[in-house]
Amino acid sequence: MSNTGIFAVIMAGGRGTRFWPASTNARPKQFMDLLGGGTMLQKTAGRFAGITGSDRVLVVTGVSHRRLVKQQLPLLPESNLLQEPVGRNTAACIGWAAETLRRRGYGESIMVVAASDHRIEPVEGFEETVRNAVTLAEKGYLCTIGIPPDYPATGYGYLQTGEEIKPGRLVKSFREKPDEQTASMYLKSGDYLWNSGMFIWKVDSFLEELKNYMPELYMGIQQLPDTTSPSREVYSALQSQSVDYGVMEKTRRAAVVPAMFQWSDIGDWPGAGRAGVSKGSSMLIDSENVLVYDETDRLTVVVGLNNVSVVSTGKALLVMSDSDAQKVREVVSRLEKTRPDLV
Repeated sequence: MSNTGIFAVIMAGGRGTRFWPASTNARPKQFMDLLGGGTMLQKTAGRFAGITGSDRVLVVTGVSHRRLVKQQLPLLPESNLLQEPVGRNTAACIGWAAETLRRRGYGESIMVVAASDHRIEPVEGFEETVRNAVTLAEKGYLCTIGIPPDYPATGYGYLQTGEEIKPGRLVKSFREKPDEQTASMYLKSGDYLWNSGMFIWKVDSFLEELKNYMPELYMGIQQLPDTTSPSREVYSALQSQSVDYGVMEKTRRAAVVPAMFQWSDIGDWPGAGRAGVSKGSSMLIDSENVLVYDETDRLTVVVGLNNVSVVSTGKALLVMSDSDAQKVREVVSRLEKTRPDLV
């Protein structure tokens, strides 16, 4: 292989707690077939087939999920499977992957960072968007992909766009998840995009900015041994922070290209419902915006309820108002103390 080109870095290390009870420690959501035609991880890797090839895909996952990754991506080279002994948020995950590529001689290469829980269609639009972002990354920009909003979403972060730099724009500011009134204002202005959490940049460019804005983490990553499976003691010492807050919100080199594809972040059950996820047999009467995901052979009947999710496995049943989707994490936290066999 040459020392230039494009690499994909897939983040597949989350626990998927907001997807309980279907998502558990033994099988987080990224290893589930939620949309048909393959698991979320397999679909994410498949989108890069026409961009990188199988030998230029890196997967960062938890050490306990190594076997699942190998089962689902049998062509993935062993050296491209980075195993975290403990989660330290996205800045550490991405920084470690970038340093790994630099140590292998790919500092001038482009890395495309993607989460493993997005629904993206069509693949051709994704490929064209990435090519546009690569154009900016080659000039030294830290580029992200922005999703043109089609409703005032309160569950996504936003990017305020600035000066045009074809084929994208500079990022003027990053905005946290807004309330409905603010989201409506963003939508009406036309100056805001949803933050997809996908990034495209040169390996060296990112590491330079990581050194500038997160020097403690940068030094910690430099001191990691040259291995794909560092010890828990060494890795847990790394600073824990999101790459958005730690780097992207501070750098003056942030740019964005608009997505040329349909996108859904399948981060929780309501998001899964909007993406078309469903499973099992159901009957809905006088009910709207209801997700039913049933891994048993039972019939689920919902009467007179709106905006709810009903998730059933062989061990547990979740009935939840979609407005309380974030509270599933609290459920998991309690069960870890009282019924660890269920999580």
